[in-house]
Amino acid sequence: MFVLGINTGTSVDGVDLSLVKWDINNLRNFEIVREVSYEFDPGVKKEIQTLISKQKCYLEEVSDLSFKFTRFISFLVQEFIKENSEFNIDLIGFHGQTIFHGEKSTWQIGNPSILAKLTGITTIGDFRPADMAVGGCGAPISSFLDDQLIRSNTETLATLNIGGIANISVMELEKDTLAYDTGPGNTLIDVLVKKLFHKDFDEDGSIATEGKIDHKFLENLVARTEYFEQLPPKSTGRELFCEKYADKFLDLGNKENIVATASYFTVMTISHELQKYPLGKVYVSGGGVQNKFLMTKLREANPDIQFLNHNEFRIKSQYKEAMLFSLLAFTSFNNIPNNIPSSTGAKRATILGVIARP
Repeated sequence: MFVLGINTGTSVDGVDLSLVKWDINNLRNFEIVREVSYEFDPGVKKEIQTLISKQKCYLEEVSDLSFKFTRFISFLVQEFIKENSEFNIDLIGFHGQTIFHGEKSTWQIGNPSILAKLTGITTIGDFRPADMAVGGCGAPISSFLDDQLIRSNTETLATLNIGGIANISVMELEKDTLAYDTGPGNTLIDVLVKKLFHKDFDEDGSIATEGKIDHKFLENLVARTEYFEQLPPKSTGRELFCEKYADKFLDLGNKENIVATASYFTVMTISHELQKYPLGKVYVSGGGVQNKFLMTKLREANPDIQFLNHNEFRIKSQYKEAMLFSLLAFTSFNNIPNNIPSSTGAKRATILGVIARP
């Protein structure tokens, strides 16, 4: 079965599509058919970023944006189909764009029914609410892919995704997979770089490299942030690590020092969690992989851990989440439970996703 997964991510930095051929008898016997990344429509991107940063809205504004966003995704899917006409796509996995994720509810704009009608392809989306309905956090749902495709029978492994928010999946031998958000990934860095340097992100971590890290400031910030005291399973998002939170770093004065300290905040909070487990190998994905400052500091802070690439498992870092939504759609369509209760806190395993017919 050929399933197209679509991911836009919390950083709103692009649209990733991953077409995967899945085998119902063995999920590890998959074939990556084609993967491609498209730029966001500038107008839609700006509206989404404004909505996320404000965390306030008019209902008409959100409803209109959801339709506009879905039509844009539909256009990209149709372009993808034209460029890959030799393949018949059986199913689409469409997560949508998260604009709010809290303890009691979650909200992704983007409508599977519209996408199914416009593309003529059965679409499965709205994955997170099903997990929350049975007592889970609705996140991180990427632990299902890790558990199914990366878990080893011979050694403890972990994955780390550094997107807007950073999350880990820990797969210890003879234990259920544990996954949760460690805290901010790129989101605070991006906010501050845009505010101070008028750039979308810190390319290669070059700005952070020029600054000095204020470790005492970070220790105080961690102590004042309740999320870091909570035990997993837990999840967070831009509702906490937002522009207002990023503004706390402005007190440091020097612009390069601000970006360096905010960047190390990501390193520090990730490392604090990784060091709780007997890990020798961590497979890293997400936009943060391209930030040399983050990756260098992670290795320095965790000298006993090898930070590796997902390619060993035929999973490209950039397309991991698009591949995840392909997998979630495939398993949902085939009535296979696809949440990990030990990771999300759900009371039971369940099938995620809502099916929309063309």
